[in-house]
Amino acid sequence: MIKILIRLTFLFFWVLFCSFYPSEKGIQVPGKKLNKTIAKLWKDKELSLKELESDIAGLCFGNSQLFTVLENKDILGYIYIGRVNSCRSGGCSLDTGDAAAEFEYFDYFFVTDSQGKVLNVKVYNYRATHGHEIMSRGWLKQFIGYSGGEELIYGKDVEAISGATVSANAINNDIQMEVHCLKKWLSVSAELTIN
Repeated sequence: MIKILIRLTFLFFWVLFCSFYPSEKGIQVPGKKLNKTIAKLWKDKELSLKELESDIAGLCFGNSQLFTVLENKDILGYIYIGRVNSCRSGGCSLDTGDAAAEFEYFDYFFVTDSQGKVLNVKVYNYRATHGHEIMSRGWLKQFIGYSGGEELIYGKDVEAISGATVSANAINNDIQMEVHCLKKWLSVSAELTIN
């Protein structure tokens, strides 16, 4: 009973903190959705999250966040939270000649196991005018199990979506790039630990 109360208290404060606190990188951390997702993936575990702030992670993941999912000191997995630009405001083919023109974007996260294999993907903040179909749980399920070893070709390995080509291509490319970066970061971290 005490363990349940401790978990609920921790979960409440973490959700409260993350749900209303934007990161320095401008991406809102989706506390409630994140907690619900990791609770489903690791049932009956006492979990904690720790943001990675190493130079290697910063170089690889740029304007995003990477967390480790821990049970005590054991790493269970990783959470990547990032933003993907989909089109410029006004349309994908709009050529304003202005490099500072705002992009439409969406924020998403994916959760991996400790080896970098994708366990779940969620789009939680869709700020583009077209392509919201990529938020579908059924469509996002096709990334589960991806571990960065192979290229995912849009329209062949990843189902194409009519009306969401730009957004679907963008998330497909970003997931591949970020999983590859995570795997590279894991191998460099393992080498540093051994030496």
